[in-house]
Amino acid sequence: MWDLNRLRMWRAVVSTGSVTEAARNLQYSPASVSQQIIALQQAVGFPLYRRVGRGIEITEAGRRFAAETNDLFEESARLTDVVDALRSGPRGHVSIGCSSSVAREWIPGVLREAVARFPHLRYDVMTNEPFTGTDRQRADVDVVSEPGHAEPVTRGGLRSDHLVDDTYLLVLPADHPLSEHSVVSVGQLADEPLLDPDVQGSATGDVIDHAARAAGISPRYAARADDHYGILAMVSAGIGLAALPRLAVAQLPADLTSRPLTDPTPYRRIMLHVDRRVAHLPHVEFLREAFIRTATA
Repeated sequence: MWDLNRLRMWRAVVSTGSVTEAARNLQYSPASVSQQIIALQQAVGFPLYRRVGRGIEITEAGRRFAAETNDLFEESARLTDVVDALRSGPRGHVSIGCSSSVAREWIPGVLREAVARFPHLRYDVMTNEPFTGTDRQRADVDVVSEPGHAEPVTRGGLRSDHLVDDTYLLVLPADHPLSEHSVVSVGQLADEPLLDPDVQGSATGDVIDHAARAAGISPRYAARADDHYGILAMVSAGIGLAALPRLAVAQLPADLTSRPLTDPTPYRRIMLHVDRRVAHLPHVEFLREAFIRTATA
């Protein structure tokens, strides 16, 4: 009776409170999501939402309806697991998505444990930042970043764990005047040339933009680059300063230093998402537990 894709869209809308945000998370156009929730509302026969200005307001009935679909999606995921297992048989590889900072700081230790326990598997590590849209293959195990100031994103078909909140540091030359401060407020960056680690759109860019607005400043970017290794090289070259997650600056070049940022303190939320279709497999559960141990160590 129920169109699971429409229900999935409605759950995303309820979770985010926004058709636009839900569309971005689901990788659909806002118009497509709007059409589907209109059709769903007609099918159920009662108001799921109300129009408020350019947005919507979820009704209490709409929230209750979304909550009642939890069991349906869990059963659908379980059935999908069974079908996939029967169709494909034993798997010889597992894919892991992560940012370059996670790949450097966490992946070696996690894979050392996994290879020792499951030496017959191949481990495919894929970079998942910056976000590249629908062309990017979703990994079996995905370590992703979300803006810390925003509500957690709910994604269908995944088992999710909050690993850690990763605060941002200001990276600057060791002889820069701001290095004399033990901490640097975001407002002190108003007149500094900055480097933007966000060209194509990422959680890192959202975090920095939000912190700048909260401090009442407009960042003056001298250059942009999606790779934080390139950003660090540009800081060393004297092109500008950079706000980067602590995990990305764990190993700084000798000529650079870092200072905590305050007022506000920007941070990203690092989440672990496991595809429910493979979550029951012993090596996938082992990887999940290894990431949790590493992040909380």
